[in-house]
Amino acid sequence: MGDNTARKPHVLLIYRVMIPSIRLCGHAQMEALARQGVVEYRAVQEMRLRTDDLDWADLVLLGRLDSWYERRLTRMLKGSGRFLAYILDDDLLNIPLNVSSASFYAQPGIQRNIRDMIAMSDGIVSPSPRLLEKYATDGRAAIRIEEPALDPVAYRPHEPGAPVKIGFAGSIDRTEDIEKILKQALLRIKAEYGGKVRFEFFGAVPAFANQLDAKCVPYSEDYDHYRQKLNELAWDIGLAPMPGTPFHACKHYNKFCEYAAAGIAGVYSDCEPYTFIPDRERYGRFCANDSQMWYEQIRSSIEDAVTREAQRQKCCEIAAHELSPESVGQELFREYPALFQPVQALPISKRGTLAVLKACNLVALTVERLHRYGLRAPVVVIQKTVARIRSKH
Repeated sequence: MGDNTARKPHVLLIYRVMIPSIRLCGHAQMEALARQGVVEYRAVQEMRLRTDDLDWADLVLLGRLDSWYERRLTRMLKGSGRFLAYILDDDLLNIPLNVSSASFYAQPGIQRNIRDMIAMSDGIVSPSPRLLEKYATDGRAAIRIEEPALDPVAYRPHEPGAPVKIGFAGSIDRTEDIEKILKQALLRIKAEYGGKVRFEFFGAVPAFANQLDAKCVPYSEDYDHYRQKLNELAWDIGLAPMPGTPFHACKHYNKFCEYAAAGIAGVYSDCEPYTFIPDRERYGRFCANDSQMWYEQIRSSIEDAVTREAQRQKCCEIAAHELSPESVGQELFREYPALFQPVQALPISKRGTLAVLKACNLVALTVERLHRYGLRAPVVVIQKTVARIRSKH
């Protein structure tokens, strides 16, 4: 590669789909570092990779990869001198059955692929201390990354006399959490305050929503739209129930980052991961997963407007500064300088290998679709292709 001391480190992110997990746990930070002139950065979708991308990289981030093709790709990179870091923001190997993605990740082949790629990685990138304890073993580096708050709003005080807006934002997978943890507390708040409060659900809609006269907003899979809509809803209080299970303890307090960016004072379950929020009492309230405790904390937030507004203001400040992509990117760069070093890496010698892997992957996907859809597979593929084209125009 020549004189490596004279150039910036090259960071390559390999991903399949730019889901929020990848965007928040690597992509946003590296984009910010690239804007600041610290690194050169490429984010390349797995099937659009070229051998030149692999040869170019010093640090390769593996974005929650799980397929046979991605495992073979990782094996091809292993031992070339590049630092391989697997991004993990959920315990993908232990997803509960009530989560919609559980059946996919429970497949033996998927589990084997993930385990093998973790084993081949030099480090684990995660916002979760619990995941790092669990998977950054056998000499792998534990790389703690903070997820950013995107597109923060400026603080605007609550309008005196207006109803206090109380909401929950999250996917339909979170419906059970709302119903088990919040139902009785919210019904009591509604009975006590009536029109002085307004309930809204963005995404997950519990069965008792009509008893609250709640406004229900459809979930958006597009993260930019999701963030924009959450900002527009302008809630005063955001609800963040979290079951106290080992799986949920491995998550990140991303709900706090989202609520903070939208200027929302949260009420959070007093369990991991929310116990990891720095100086957390400045930004919201915390309670055990008990109906009485949730009722008391929501009621206190409604009644104590001074504290609530101070929390909302602090949320806007931390989102705009400490949790900005630039700040968390710089923090990563300072904490793990060894990651960001140009290296004398070996070239990917068999330049035809990548093309062969891609071809094998396409064959495997075709066989899978035939198995799933039968003779309708070609029609399904065409329909999905047309839908993707239309979505880009």
